[in-house]
Amino acid sequence: MLGQLIAPASLAIGLLASPAGARCIGSTDPVVERMELKTGRDPAAAVGLIEKQIAKTDPADSRRLAELYVAKSQALNMSGAPYYPALEKARSVGGRLGPTDNLGLYLRISEAVEKTSGAETAKALQSIAPDVEALPAASSAKTCRAMDLAFYNSMAERPREAMMFAIRAYRNAQDDPNSFERAGAASVLAFLVSDGHDFDYSNKLHSEAYAIQQELGLSDLAANEVLLRGYTHLDRGDWKNALRDFEASAREARSYGNKYAVDYALVGVCEAALDGEMTEQAAPACERAYEDLTVPGERMAVPATTLMARLLVEQGNPTRSLQLLDPLIAEGKGSASSHIWIMALKTRAQALSLLGRNKEAYAAMRQASAASDEFHDRELQSGVAALQARFQTEELQRRLTAEERASNTRLRLAIAVIVGSATTLALLGTLIFFLLKHRRRFRRLAMTDPLTGLANRRATLEKAGDALRNAGPSQPHASFVLLDIDHFKWCNDTFGHDAGDQILNQFARVVERCIRPTDIVGRWGGEEFLVILPGSDLEEAARIIGRVREEAEREAFDFAPGYHLRFSAGIAMPGETGGLTDACIKLADRRLYAAKAGGRNRTCIEGQEAAKEPAAPTRDSPASDSPNVPARAA
Repeated sequence: MLGQLIAPASLAIGLLASPAGARCIGSTDPVVERMELKTGRDPAAAVGLIEKQIAKTDPADSRRLAELYVAKSQALNMSGAPYYPALEKARSVGGRLGPTDNLGLYLRISEAVEKTSGAETAKALQSIAPDVEALPAASSAKTCRAMDLAFYNSMAERPREAMMFAIRAYRNAQDDPNSFERAGAASVLAFLVSDGHDFDYSNKLHSEAYAIQQELGLSDLAANEVLLRGYTHLDRGDWKNALRDFEASAREARSYGNKYAVDYALVGVCEAALDGEMTEQAAPACERAYEDLTVPGERMAVPATTLMARLLVEQGNPTRSLQLLDPLIAEGKGSASSHIWIMALKTRAQALSLLGRNKEAYAAMRQASAASDEFHDRELQSGVAALQARFQTEELQRRLTAEERASNTRLRLAIAVIVGSATTLALLGTLIFFLLKHRRRFRRLAMTDPLTGLANRRATLEKAGDALRNAGPSQPHASFVLLDIDHFKWCNDTFGHDAGDQILNQFARVVERCIRPTDIVGRWGGEEFLVILPGSDLEEAARIIGRVREEAEREAFDFAPGYHLRFSAGIAMPGETGGLTDACIKLADRRLYAAKAGGRNRTCIEGQEAAKEPAAPTRDSPASDSPNVPARAA
């Protein structure tokens, strides 16, 4: 059921949303408002306080009881405890609320996502939509319920419907551009726009929400918005700004002593630092998140475990990495097409490769590749719908003048002190888990070779440009090395394409192990790889490639135990071609083919050859001690 899959995730961001009250469920009760404020700061303590209020409340006061039980469900959710009984109790005592009552609609939506799944969830949400549409225009209730439908339609894999309701929520709050509801609508729309890979516009919306929250004194929600913005940066590959925002959220959470919020922010710190190849910076965050979040019933245990396993591989401890990943993968604790699941499979493949368990590594990488393909297909479906958002909302934003904003500020600030939104708290709270588990990685997938996990040709070219731009004036710009696996076509023809895939995958791991942390490797095409060595001259580059050659010779292959992995290489420097990247790569390519013409399994620099070895791969067997290679191989 959708609700059972996602609702506990409100721990993640809801923890940061402290000054939110009950406005979105129609409460004007100051006691309920105080309970929800306490929930944001200390959810465990809030549960006890809310229970005392429930005991004091007249059983005939069904609305107040329903509001308190909703608040209790949020506090339980944020403290990691089962919350369904409290929400079910809220529905029970609030059963006489009308079909278009704001609180009643919230309870109907929550029931739909908890008690249905798949097409049933979509049908249930669709049946509620007319009642949401019937709410008064420009009302807080209509904005809030439209946000509900936007978010839960997104989670039900209905991107078009999700975007439609997000835009309606955003438009409905246009007359109150500095309101709490406007900030919430902007945040939800930003999430969906990011889902469609329009990262610039998503950041613009997050900034709008953040400015409103700051202006209204909603410091916890503002910190929450920074966290969401961090994931937008992470999606686009901006590790530096992602790390900045995650660390800012962690600091804010520490300032008011909310350890849950700190842990969830540290998950973001861990991933951003690992993606940005900042292993030392990642380690404390990964270790803390893993220690705190791998407890029974914690839905963030899978991301925390996967990221910890990834850190262990980076630290050279593949055995311990597998100890974490193997039970997780065996139990199927992940979506077959989620970002985290793909990361777990790829990390497991890398760990197996480091241990020399090449057949298993190859199988794991194939599984990850298949999951990536499915993930990519779903990305395309979601992205089409999200592209409409910019065009439908920017004109509206332009009409919100500075004067209109200023005229509403004082009134909204006064209101925000005593009212807020329990549903928005839950809605925003769910976002971080969803972002971690189902975050769209279209750009990353588009820049990654699915078989080897390396950067593809496009991404490698981008990194080549960065390497040249970042080079210091006193050092060589870089050396560019083109590597080509010798007799690859013969291997494919002789042993099959699965064997060829295994060769490519293992060779990628060999190169990664042998180059420096600052170096770059990508799959250039077919059996060719491009290595970029910043700050290295030709001789140093040749020594590095020599290490790769030595390591490759030691690789073992399941399809032919006697097969030895050999390759030819050509090296060039941009300084030889006037600083032009394309010309440098072409020069390296000419030298590569000079190496092949000279007998293969060698490196060519400046027209000279280094590391000369026998020309052909070997395939030793009891029947033959000599190489089994055709006279002419590609």
